[in-house]
Amino acid sequence: MRTLWQDLRYGVRILFKKPAFTLIAFLTLAFGIGANTAIFTVVNAVLLRPLPYPSSEKLMELGRVFPDSTEVSDLSEAKFIFLRDQLRSFEAVTATQGMGSNTYLSDANETEYIHGLTVTADFFRVLGVLPASGRGFTKEEDSSAGGRVAILGDGLWRRRFGSDTGIIGRTIALNGNAYTVVGIMPPGFEYFGPQDVFAPMQGNPARPNEGHNWTVLGRLKQGATRDQAHSEMNPLFERFKETYPKQVLQNEAFGVQSWQVNMTRSARELLWILLGAVGFVLVIACANVANLQLTRAAARQKEVAIRMAMGGGSWRLIRQLLTEGVLLALMGGAGGLLLAIWGLDAMRNLVPEGMIPRANEISLDWRVLTFCLGVSLLTGIVFGLAPALQMLRVDVNGALKEGASKVYAGSSRGRLRSVLVVVEVALALALTVGAGLLLRTFANLRGVDRGFEARNLLSFEISPRSKNYDTAAKTNDLYRRALERFRSLPGVEAAAVTNKLPLDRWFNLPYRLAGQSDFTGSVEYRLVSPDYFRVMKMAVRQGRPFDENDKAGAEPVIIVNEAFARRNFAGVGPLDQLLCVGCEKYGDPAQRRVVGMVNETKQRSLDEAPPATVFIPVDQVAEELRGILRQPSFVLRTTGDPLLLSTAVRSEMRQLDPGLPVRNLRSMDELVSRSIAPQRFNLSLLSLFSGLGLLLAAIGIYGVMAYSVSQRTHEIGLRMALGARVTDVLKLVLKQGMVLTLAGVGLGLIASVALTRLMKSLLFGVSATDPLTLAGVALLLTCIALLACYIPARRATKVDPLVALRYE
Repeated sequence: MRTLWQDLRYGVRILFKKPAFTLIAFLTLAFGIGANTAIFTVVNAVLLRPLPYPSSEKLMELGRVFPDSTEVSDLSEAKFIFLRDQLRSFEAVTATQGMGSNTYLSDANETEYIHGLTVTADFFRVLGVLPASGRGFTKEEDSSAGGRVAILGDGLWRRRFGSDTGIIGRTIALNGNAYTVVGIMPPGFEYFGPQDVFAPMQGNPARPNEGHNWTVLGRLKQGATRDQAHSEMNPLFERFKETYPKQVLQNEAFGVQSWQVNMTRSARELLWILLGAVGFVLVIACANVANLQLTRAAARQKEVAIRMAMGGGSWRLIRQLLTEGVLLALMGGAGGLLLAIWGLDAMRNLVPEGMIPRANEISLDWRVLTFCLGVSLLTGIVFGLAPALQMLRVDVNGALKEGASKVYAGSSRGRLRSVLVVVEVALALALTVGAGLLLRTFANLRGVDRGFEARNLLSFEISPRSKNYDTAAKTNDLYRRALERFRSLPGVEAAAVTNKLPLDRWFNLPYRLAGQSDFTGSVEYRLVSPDYFRVMKMAVRQGRPFDENDKAGAEPVIIVNEAFARRNFAGVGPLDQLLCVGCEKYGDPAQRRVVGMVNETKQRSLDEAPPATVFIPVDQVAEELRGILRQPSFVLRTTGDPLLLSTAVRSEMRQLDPGLPVRNLRSMDELVSRSIAPQRFNLSLLSLFSGLGLLLAAIGIYGVMAYSVSQRTHEIGLRMALGARVTDVLKLVLKQGMVLTLAGVGLGLIASVALTRLMKSLLFGVSATDPLTLAGVALLLTCIALLACYIPARRATKVDPLVALRYE
């Protein structure tokens, strides 16, 4: 222990004796370790840390599975009820569904939009968390005949009701309807983020709901496994298929998956890619510091020779040198931890909402601190061991002679430095190729044809759910009066209303063509006012748009897009064809005549093909489908900056109905930008890491070449004394540097072709082995390396032959 303390004190003195070296090495390691710690913190929170529920490993997600996919997707109401009543491997099974973004809580003084969730009665039992006050839902309350009851989240209870437990038993106004509060959840309880209110799902087995939008969870019984549950699901699916043959798709089956695994599936690949990228950065940083250590070792060869001549053993010297390396790495680790904390704060602000599940749980814990410490120790050993072993090979007699400063610069040492540079260049190129592919992806997405013009469009939502709007006629009258007000505003060219905007949300219904007895398929369903296509600047390819005559009681009409026409009317044309959407099953049996065809628009995202879509006049919505218009979106075409109309729009809505606040007021440009936010986030992070890798690689090349020039001062002076020109010296130095660079580029291109295939799912409009990107990045890195070599090469041309020869 005493010897170790001596090694530490001596190591500290050595590091502070060379402050420039220590600072450069510290910053290099801090950036490398900090990037790895930050990304590992995210990986730990999302993929490794157990879910914040008791015995969370027993929580499974149940749903539909399809061939060639491990994803478990949502179930329909009928499928959930069937599984809930039949499964034997689970203690309890529950279903959840969001209330929608326009859920609001109101009283005489304030209306507030909140996060709400509908759940079945066993929800809290499945998660293993009960209300802190009051009770959960009963099975009677969860039935179709149950009353309106609610459980408050802790956050809403504190901010809105002042932590008053007397709220239990009283009523609140939720979406304009009275709900009785029966419980309050404990602090910190979350389900896909904080929830403000919970209400019973109130499923009905007789309801013909085939929409697959119920997220189903189950808690395994003691001793039961996922494999056992999966085996039980197979025969249950066959029984369901026999009972409800029309509710099963081709190749569909029932499946079960760990809830945590299924929840994090979308982010898993991205996070491992990012962790690999920062791993590359750390290897580059280690190679850089190792080169610095090798350079510094040349100046310490006499010290080592003296200690060996005085009887110092090899292990004693290795321990001393490793102690210095680990000490430097621990300093870098401490700095990296601080950088990671700062970087995580910045990352939380940059990550798009919903892109990374459990993002609100990202924080430091013992795993992260252990990882940071382990990486620091490993780094210190890696970059400290090679120079330590090299120093032990010093020629003691030669090193002790006067003028032996060049003894250490042997060929093996030079080869090691060269190998480290080649590795740095290769890894930096692989990182930059990945960033280049994401840049191409982002550019392709920005240039894709969206099918509408987003410029000068303002959109916003309202939520008319109270008893004042309990019929389709009442809601349509509200929209008609609202549109009249908005059209009269200065700067508004046209205004329209729809149930769903492009790139925002989607909603589909089954349809049936005339003469068919079964549903043909499903289609995106849009309710729009007459000016919708004019507002969005969509092209009417055939027929006509809607007009004021397409109202309730008039001929039922429909407009289809090109994708729908190709699917159903190829060779015959869509005009005057008849079909029903939703049909009797969804309360809209009308046979609608196709009066027009419009261009396709992107709906779910810019990187997906436009879906088949139909448009129905908003005034012709069936009474049974009026719920679709509970969260309508208004869209205004303006002559200038659309956001300048924000105040006027809110004022008009207050005058029309003070109980209907405006929500999600934004420009369509913002909506388009939000749709590519995940790609922008991916590009930003990988560009940051590749830029750091390029910088470290350039520094590494510069350091090796500068050291080489210093070691060859006598040789260069001799060459110049014998008549070598400046260009000859430049070529000599540049050739050495560019040989290393080109070797690294070649190795990096091979690595890139192999590794970029792993990020294929993140790309759009560009292949993982795009030749243009590979060539462009190789050229960029070669130019950077050329500049890094030129600076020491230029310095070499300034050598005075007389001084160099006299120095030797």
